[in-house]
Amino acid sequence: MSEAAKLGGRVLEETYVQLWRVYFEMERLDLAAAMCQRLQQQFPSSGFVDEALLQLAEVARKQNDLPRAIRTYSSLLAIRTSPLRGEGQFGIAQCYDQMAQAAAESTAAPANVVAANVAALRARAFQEYKKVFDQFSDSGRVGDAVAKMADYYYDQKDYARATEVFENVIANYPDAKFLDVIYFNYGRCLYRRDRKPQALVKFEQLLTEFPDSPLATDAKKIADAMRQAGK
Repeated sequence: MSEAAKLGGRVLEETYVQLWRVYFEMERLDLAAAMCQRLQQQFPSSGFVDEALLQLAEVARKQNDLPRAIRTYSSLLAIRTSPLRGEGQFGIAQCYDQMAQAAAESTAAPANVVAANVAALRARAFQEYKKVFDQFSDSGRVGDAVAKMADYYYDQKDYARATEVFENVIANYPDAKFLDVIYFNYGRCLYRRDRKPQALVKFEQLLTEFPDSPLATDAKKIADAMRQAGK
């Protein structure tokens, strides 16, 4: 970097970019954040600024500094021409998800207060995931966001709507990262709606396509029990 600083310009800009990527891969997050900030300060019109903001936000989220992460993701969303805006919106939703998880584990408040806080944060996370679907349809995160939306409907016992969303994901986003979770919860929804043969098909699909999934053991138990019951 000291040699690049003497040359300045594009060489220095690209040095900052490479350093932040290396530090991020090494999980030296404070140094990665420092490089991102330096890039923003010295090269505010750089084509790498949106990527830097995304990395800064990821650093903050990994460090569990969720308010700072949300602010940084929001700064990325403000760059109207950035192709990474869908990633930024998904990151905001993930932050509220993490907040809800943390709130659920809290023992610092009465149970009813904790439950209300968790419900509010999960509802906010749902709305943020929905923005990915509504506003960033060309994002690679749409399938994952829709899967999260369906999980929310399932938790709310809105099985009909959850089923509809699960069908949408499987039909349109076959590469969604949470497809094993979708099959599992889709099967549970179908079971709840008394569509047991179709539910069994989904559990079997999970076992066939994702034999190493953490959900495979539970899916096998449910499928075996359903077969024994003649469902």
